[in-house]
Amino acid sequence: MGVLDRFRLDDKVAIVTGASSGLGVAFAKALAEAGADVALGARRVEKLEETKTLVEQAGRKAIAVATDVSKPEDCQALVDAAMEQLGRVDILVNNAGVGTAYPATREEPDEFRKVSTSTSTAATGWPRRAGA
Repeated sequence: MGVLDRFRLDDKVAIVTGASSGLGVAFAKALAEAGADVALGARRVEKLEETKTLVEQAGRKAIAVATDVSKPEDCQALVDAAMEQLGRVDILVNNAGVGTAYPATREEPDEFRKVSTSTSTAATGWPRRAGA
């Protein structure tokens, strides 16, 4: 048995937020290649479908769920869909967030609140939602 065999995720189920681009796509693809089925969440559903195809090309199941992590009801819907369609949740990659194209020192207070609220909301409540 090689060292990478010890990291197999065969028959595990992962949720990946922010799965419509960048690191979210890479995480989803890597999890699938390691053997996990993946529930994909992001706001851009059309891009999620592309990620879903990549997961399926790796031989794993995938579902795509429109998810805005700043909305608790969307987060719960993603968990519920994963539980219903994939059977359970073993792994969470909490990748989604909102950012701006300029330094925080130049952000307006409302913009700063939007970024920090989105990021902190995304980081809380997941264990409770997934039934851990």
